Amino acid sequence: MNIFFNLLQKDYGLNKRIIVIGFINARISSCLTCVLLLWMSSEVHSQTIFKNENNTFGTSGYIRTGVGRSEGAKTQAHFQMPGAQNKYSLGNQADTYGELEFDYVHYLNTEKNKSLDVVWMTSFYEAFGSENQMEFDKTAQLYIRGKNLLGKGETLWVGKRYYDRKAIHLLDRQWINPAQKGWGFGVEDLLKNKTNEDLKIGVWSFKDDDVVSYINRNTSKLKTFTLDTRWVNMPVSSTLKLNLALNYSYRPKNETLAYQNRQGFGAFAWLDYEKNKITNTIAVLFRQGATVPQHHWTGMSEKENPDNSTTVFNNLKTAYTLEINNNFLYDDLDKFAINGILLTVIRDYGTHPYVYRGTNNLEFQQGKGNMMYWLTAGARGMYYMSDYFKLSLEISHEYIHNEQLDVTGNLNRISFTPEISLSKGFYSRPVLRPLVTYAFWSDDLKGKVGNIPNDAPFGNATDGFTYGLQFEIWW
Repeated sequence: MNIFFNLLQKDYGLNKRIIVIGFINARISSCLTCVLLLWMSSEVHSQTIFKNENNTFGTSGYIRTGVGRSEGAKTQAHFQMPGAQNKYSLGNQADTYGELEFDYVHYLNTEKNKSLDVVWMTSFYEAFGSENQMEFDKTAQLYIRGKNLLGKGETLWVGKRYYDRKAIHLLDRQWINPAQKGWGFGVEDLLKNKTNEDLKIGVWSFKDDDVVSYINRNTSKLKTFTLDTRWVNMPVSSTLKLNLALNYSYRPKNETLAYQNRQGFGAFAWLDYEKNKITNTIAVLFRQGATVPQHHWTGMSEKENPDNSTTVFNNLKTAYTLEINNNFLYDDLDKFAINGILLTVIRDYGTHPYVYRGTNNLEFQQGKGNMMYWLTAGARGMYYMSDYFKLSLEISHEYIHNEQLDVTGNLNRISFTPEISLSKGFYSRPVLRPLVTYAFWSDDLKGKVGNIPNDAPFGNATDGFTYGLQFEIWW
């Protein structure tokens, strides 16, 4: 299946080249197209397709693709801890992923301080070595946004959107993402001052289709409703800003599944530091009950039996997660940059895993508990050889103690790439990366690391080597 992206940028006297058509094949066999795109792209921003006095229509998006192999000419493995929701990104993304977004803005007055926006985005994904066609989400985002309609400077919105997500790119982790895959409405820009301090509120509804009950094996849908309130960018000093958020989630009772209602709350705080060439964010995140999500890319509540079997892994009455993370970046845009992260996740699943045999007949799995501890430290250093060429080295260490899987061990990984890009900068895109990655892990993790996706070959090993070529762009 072929995906075509027409990326057109008009020249408004800014001396920018036109971005031409990029062609990407979902079953890609080479990255010649990636090379072509890289050298024909100029400085990449949101692209304006049409603009007049009252209207603007443009596009933005993201593409990550390439080719990769494991030692022995098998599918490129990715190295991820058992039970951890995330993995490091560099040399560890054995997939094709993309987003294509269209944005239409209609201005309601000549001052252009009142407007109506419509945003639509589709996304696609396919793992390397997959025999299936590429998976599409036709409505990854679809929402309407009104700015200053009431004359108070507020922003009103309704629909499906990626709402104020916060991420650690090195770990490919969305550490706050309450809205993805849900439909909702909200209001932003409730505070008017000379800073970007803001108070915002959002409400969403989620639906988990085709849930199979572990109690009676009936099939039905689970729903969750989530409220998110935030007070962000509160100035503490000239270089430090405080952010606070509270969540409440409610999952109604489902009689078909014989599942009881569940609720939960989340409390989050993070500090953003920025001065000269340094940025740093430290965050503390607590989630309890129904606010514990199924994954970092959805706000839908976790369910008792994630695999739809009769085995129960979660008790949302007592489950919780506590996360502390720190994300540091130094970038002088001249000689070098370094990004370092620290992350600790403590998770209580609320129960030892058990097989449901009937009321008062729970077969608990021997030797398995209810806690998971995941700790990791990683860093990527980048040395600028020129405006177009840089050397990047990433090193990471992870430790996990997962009582539900009854495993404990360490995973170490090193990745190297001589990157080709169009400008200096840690987040400069587009970029072309020839990659090599080596990882090794504890004996206790044998069979649980390096065996995905598809026929990745390291399921019976304690180390592995992969190589490949990756192209990445956002605009």
